[in-house]
Amino acid sequence: MRHRRGIDLTAGNPMDPTTLTGVNVYVNSRQHSVAFQDIPQWYELGARCFRWKHAGSLDRRELARRYGRARMIISLEPKLRCTQCGNREANDFVLAKIHRNA
Repeated sequence: MRHRRGIDLTAGNPMDPTTLTGVNVYVNSRQHSVAFQDIPQWYELGARCFRWKHAGSLDRRELARRYGRARMIISLEPKLRCTQCGNREANDFVLAKIHRNA
């Protein structure tokens, strides 16, 4: 359901693998990269498995504390590992807009 002024009022989990197509911004080296400090607070950082499309959310504040706020998230892609299948190849970061009532 959408508000008449274009505000999305639908509920749901932004990191749900079924909703990761067309709605979210995939961050990969072919498009662009952002630093932790550039991600607005109303976005959630997650990762997606290339092989089986598993998805999960990441604690971006902890990652920014550990690696630095100015670090480009693309530089951390080689460290991504799927917790369900163990895949370490070609995994992507995902930015998803958090539901406004979350």
